[in-house]
Amino acid sequence: MAIPPQLLAQVLRTPKTQDVTESPIVRAIILSDPSNAAELVEPLEESQTLEAYNARRILCLFEQDAVPPLLGKLGTAGLNARKEGLEVLWALLATEEARTVREVLSTVKPDLDKLLDDTRSLPDDMPEYIERDFRGRICDLAYIVISQLINPQFDQSLFRSLDDRGRNEEIRRFKARGIPLNIA
Repeated sequence: MAIPPQLLAQVLRTPKTQDVTESPIVRAIILSDPSNAAELVEPLEESQTLEAYNARRILCLFEQDAVPPLLGKLGTAGLNARKEGLEVLWALLATEEARTVREVLSTVKPDLDKLLDDTRSLPDDMPEYIERDFRGRICDLAYIVISQLINPQFDQSLFRSLDDRGRNEEIRRFKARGIPLNIA
């Protein structure tokens, strides 16, 4: 059931002084259908806005059955939405059992491949005075999130220390093995 645009806009403008996650619209309408997760991807594109903040909070309330619509929509989303969506993916699956994670990720493999193929730089909204040890890309974030989901002990430091070509090779090998085989 698609959310009427006016209703969605109203919920996303909920001030930070009110808890959007306790809204009857969120609880009774939005969360009742996992496909509604896709409707919340577009607001993520405008980072640092109230709408993006509320969309992210609502997305994190969904269960793992919202992953396919979420990732399906990320395939056509912009940089900010992809970055935020990958972080939401982690939040949705981080506490699930390994078998559930494997099954869910296997069902969305074509959508994950799109993210793993996206070599555009991640949006950089850190202040200039902060030294960056790593300037990642969408594919790098996707690789790290997926790797941490399938192996909570995954250490990203070696991957982050590689140059773009090295990370591309790691991602290529990862994709060639397939999601089920990457599960420890």
